[in-house]
Amino acid sequence: MNKAEGTARAAGGVALLIAEHVPGAADIIAADLENADMSLGTAYKALEDYARKHAKGYCFACPVVGFDPENEVIRCIADFYKVPLDGTAAEPETQTLGQETQQADELDLMSLL
Repeated sequence: MNKAEGTARAAGGVALLIAEHVPGAADIIAADLENADMSLGTAYKALEDYARKHAKGYCFACPVVGFDPENEVIRCIADFYKVPLDGTAAEPETQTLGQETQQADELDLMSLL
């Protein structure tokens, strides 16, 4: 696959965000990217068409700040690649490295040995 540039890169960033938070999404998107009709550029075009259709007052911008399955951009790219957003985890689970509990700001280096 060629390195994505321009608008395709933006769509790739959203696809990567989806793949990081939705189990199995990376495999679905990777399989689709083998098809030229499912490229990141084509995904961005679908997003742009959606945005223009739903524009309000000549504005069709929707920011993406983190993973939110309710965000229109996330939903549009997920729909394009047929990635289901149900059952996603907004916060990835972390392991406590053998301890019963671990504080978020606490790092036990001995547990890494």
